[in-house]
Amino acid sequence: MAFGSDTEKTEQPTGKRLNDARSKGSIAFSQDLNNAACLLFGFVLLYALGISTYNGICKTMKLSLGNLVCKDFTADSVVNVIISQVYGLMKILSPILGGLLLIGLVASYLQVGMMFNFGLLKPNLDKLNILSGIKNLFSTKSCIKLIFSVLKLLLVGGVAFFYIRKEFWHTNIIDIIDLSLIEIFGISIKLMYGLALRVSTALFILAVLDFFYQKWQYKRNLRMTKNEVKEERKQLDGDPLIKSKIRSVQRQMAMRRMMASIPTADVVVTNPTHYAVALKYDSTAMKAPTVVAKGADLIAKRIKEIAKKHKIPLVEDKPLAQTLYKTVEIGKEIPQKLYYAVAKVLSYVYQLKKGNQRV
Repeated sequence: MAFGSDTEKTEQPTGKRLNDARSKGSIAFSQDLNNAACLLFGFVLLYALGISTYNGICKTMKLSLGNLVCKDFTADSVVNVIISQVYGLMKILSPILGGLLLIGLVASYLQVGMMFNFGLLKPNLDKLNILSGIKNLFSTKSCIKLIFSVLKLLLVGGVAFFYIRKEFWHTNIIDIIDLSLIEIFGISIKLMYGLALRVSTALFILAVLDFFYQKWQYKRNLRMTKNEVKEERKQLDGDPLIKSKIRSVQRQMAMRRMMASIPTADVVVTNPTHYAVALKYDSTAMKAPTVVAKGADLIAKRIKEIAKKHKIPLVEDKPLAQTLYKTVEIGKEIPQKLYYAVAKVLSYVYQLKKGNQRV
């Protein structure tokens, strides 16, 4: 295969290709990022709400067990205690559970945005193909996943090892033996939380890197050949030959409309050979004289022929004709700086018409 040939996928995917892939459910998404974000911010929530959650659970347990002891030990009393305890626990844990749900939704939104595709819910029997499954098992993607999993394991193990070694290095085992059971429990919780926070942070950083890799791999898989880019551009913009014909027809129609408006003009300012500009002024409907037609060379010649046929005055003014042709579009009023020059021409034309009427 020749380097840079049209069959090589060297071009970045276009917006249309990305949108088509997205509509089919193909997106750059890292599930590890969602899990790591929930894990990390879950521990942060536990740290922020840990004391209040612990106190709430203790209060609920004491209240429930107290009611159970004080009341008659019947099936109804047991059921009531269980219901009240479950309700109390849900009320206490709802901020943490709600926070985890919100974090998961935010992480998903930041990766893929708003996406609703119910077509993905249809069963796909191709996913049950054993040969395709075996092929995917030994694919490059699977090997990269395996390497990433090993890297994740090494990272977690390394963070845990160095943290535990550091804490035990600064902790005196003899002092711990003299502590009470509650104090030992508190130290253990602190060590476990510190370890969990560091491990989850490392996993989150690794998951962010995985997301960027997934995004790079996703765009790499959607790369296009030069021919595909050309064909897509043709589909969006239309065939160049057809567009050229359409523009030609549009120019012809605009030319016919312009020529049809020449008989309504008051004067045609000429160069005299290169340019011709037809002007019209209606004081009741216009603020300033308007260019109704203009042209150069052959079109200018045709404008003058039509003007002569309909007895439209031709006034030779080389600077004015050239300025009008270059600065004023058809259907637009003349700029203020040309008012005086055009007024002189129109005054001459009106005097000429009055003289012809007297004759």
